[in-house]
Amino acid sequence: MKLIDPYLEAFRTAISFLNSSNQRIASFKNYCNSKEERPRKFGLDMEVRWNSTYLMLKHLIPYKEIFSVWITTNYGAGLLTNDHWLVAEHMMKFLELFYEATIVLSGVYYPTAPLVLHHLLDIAEHLKKAEADPNFRNIASPMKLKFLKYWENIPLLYSYAFILDPRAKLKGFYNVLDLLATATGISYTVYYGDVKDEMSMLFSKYEEKFGGASRSQRVSMPSAGTGKRKQAWGRIYGGPGASPSFSPSSSSTPSAASELQAYWDSDPVGDWDDSFDLLLWWRDHKLTYPILSIMARDIMSVPVSTVSSESCFSCISRILEDRRRRLLPEHVEMLTCIKDWELGAARQQHQAEDFDLEEKFKNLYLDGEGEGGSSGTGTGSGGTTAGT
Repeated sequence: MKLIDPYLEAFRTAISFLNSSNQRIASFKNYCNSKEERPRKFGLDMEVRWNSTYLMLKHLIPYKEIFSVWITTNYGAGLLTNDHWLVAEHMMKFLELFYEATIVLSGVYYPTAPLVLHHLLDIAEHLKKAEADPNFRNIASPMKLKFLKYWENIPLLYSYAFILDPRAKLKGFYNVLDLLATATGISYTVYYGDVKDEMSMLFSKYEEKFGGASRSQRVSMPSAGTGKRKQAWGRIYGGPGASPSFSPSSSSTPSAASELQAYWDSDPVGDWDDSFDLLLWWRDHKLTYPILSIMARDIMSVPVSTVSSESCFSCISRILEDRRRRLLPEHVEMLTCIKDWELGAARQQHQAEDFDLEEKFKNLYLDGEGEGGSSGTGTGSGGTTAGT
């Protein structure tokens, strides 16, 4: 972000120039109407939050031609050049994948742990591609080093969760590690064996605790349905149009001795549709895998992101206001919990589709429809930990 800061400062100056005067806003609105474009203002980002910079560029770039002409006419030539817009477009596309990964992994109402390896692969390939681009090499190389510092050693939990996605199992896990090795240059052969060993040890502990009460419930495994194949799974299994190839002899029925091994050896589920419900699948197969379903439930319940720091700060600011400055710590905790419980009961807790930050940048239209934000400073709640 520091490398492109001179270009970003030009956009911040232009947006501030527009937003600082009602007369200029009215002038820009009239110009948009004359060009048959929906008139709007634009939000300013916060320099220390890359996600707000992405949102600023995302909503500004569609108005490239109109905004450039208006700024040149009213501010003067030279502030926004073609080079500025070229840098902005490339940077927005570069940040888009990180923003989407942050959104998805900050979800609340679906398991996020099984998604980590998907996004690690996306980011590793994204950085590898950026390293080959002369315009991004100086940016991507340090980012890749930092990425590997934290993610070269993949936490076992996320590997367990990925394997416990019935669309992956061991075959998908092996394939995704192979793709990660290609993108990062790191061999995961030893790690693959370690995951199998550690997962077997973990399962044995579950079997000791739950095995006696659940063995009598086992039944044969139902056949898996086939759905629409999505790009992420197509890539793992050999390309967007590829189908996973399995040996018919690899399928097996769980036995009392090796429920985990039977799951590993069985064919991955071919339902790659976005509507596939991972938790529902394990609930429907709890008689087939009585112990493993308990283990899957515990692993899937672990969130990748525990809380959004910016959202937490904003929540506290709504409790500790000017008229309530002498609350005891235990009272603040009570009020925070009650608020969260109320939102939970209404299914309105923090989720990807309801970011206040994104709404502040989006709802700045000047035609009276969806005119939500007024200042667009990007200081609202709902920001993500990765963006702070």
